[in-house]
Amino acid sequence: MVRLYCLSLLILAPLAPCSAAATDYAAQIQDSLQALVPLLPTYAAAADTFASRMPEGGTVWLAGDRGFVLEGLNRAGGLMACKWLKKPEDLKAGDMVLYGVTGTPQPADRELLDAAGRAGVHWLAFIPNAPLPGPRNILQVPAPPADNPQRLPTVSPVLAASLWTFTAELVSALTRRGKMPPMYQSVLVPGGRERNAEHLKLKWEPQAPPPLPPLVLGRTYLARLTNCWRTLRATQLEKFAAAGKLAAEAIRAGHTAWYGSLGHLPPELPGQTGDPGVLKPLKMNTPDKLADFVKPGDVILYVGYYEPYGPWVERAHELGAKIVTDVSGTPERRAEDMGAEININGCWPFGDALIEIPGYDTQVLPPSGVIQSAAYWLLVAATAEAL
Repeated sequence: MVRLYCLSLLILAPLAPCSAAATDYAAQIQDSLQALVPLLPTYAAAADTFASRMPEGGTVWLAGDRGFVLEGLNRAGGLMACKWLKKPEDLKAGDMVLYGVTGTPQPADRELLDAAGRAGVHWLAFIPNAPLPGPRNILQVPAPPADNPQRLPTVSPVLAASLWTFTAELVSALTRRGKMPPMYQSVLVPGGRERNAEHLKLKWEPQAPPPLPPLVLGRTYLARLTNCWRTLRATQLEKFAAAGKLAAEAIRAGHTAWYGSLGHLPPELPGQTGDPGVLKPLKMNTPDKLADFVKPGDVILYVGYYEPYGPWVERAHELGAKIVTDVSGTPERRAEDMGAEININGCWPFGDALIEIPGYDTQVLPPSGVIQSAAYWLLVAATAEAL
């Protein structure tokens, strides 16, 4: 368990090269990724049932936690078919719902899913530490719910990994039915936007790959995702500790440590139960208004995609602030070359997709949301420990 102390205590201790809190958190994430492997048969069975209904033409909805929805929506390597369920009355018989939560399910969650079932909607819920064996439409997310103020939450990155593991098995199950669902390519890959525009016109790809057996894609995705995470643990944890120290020094001097982020899941993390609130979110997508918030002496901890979006680094320096970047880099510009005070490598590949499907035109299933969301908590852990 990672215990974080409030700022008023100001517990000061000599810093080790690596943050003990961040090191412990990174180990917890790896344990949870490994815990998904024995769950693969239940994921594959749920995916097979889901796949049997998709060709009937119902809408595939994403619902529940906002971060879960945004992680799966319009996402590099993800399904084009998914839509955001904003109003329960939009559900109709034959639809399907993927429902994910980061906390213990509440009565409102159960009421929505019960109503969906009565309306002829097939739903599948991703529940933190759900008991096993459980109902067939409940998938266990092997992480504790975010409901303990004294525990840094691990559920968001593991929930994202669970969604993509299920998606891997869903695609496999569809190929066994002679179907291939259109899937996104990262829009920052050259030609990605144009390619996606053509595939968005399709309900199914005109040619399906050869039938894929169960468990293979899910296991391969988890193996490659875990390798990305192991690389980050082996090469970047000292940089996370240094970033936490930099942020803590700014806070102790009366300045602000900001969290800037771009992406699907990362902006949704601050304020989750267990977040000690040491980092203040910057709610903006571009750096043109940074001067309205950032002052000399502040520090920005930036979690992004391939490289900082727009001139974040340059603008931060113009304002007299320091900045840390956590991105994956591009073939032309390494993550280590972003020009920040500390450049952290997110350790996922350019293209943000880990799986090749025989005969399909792009790789699929992204690692970035898992790693980006875990990176936020590593930065929080290192900052809180340094304080």
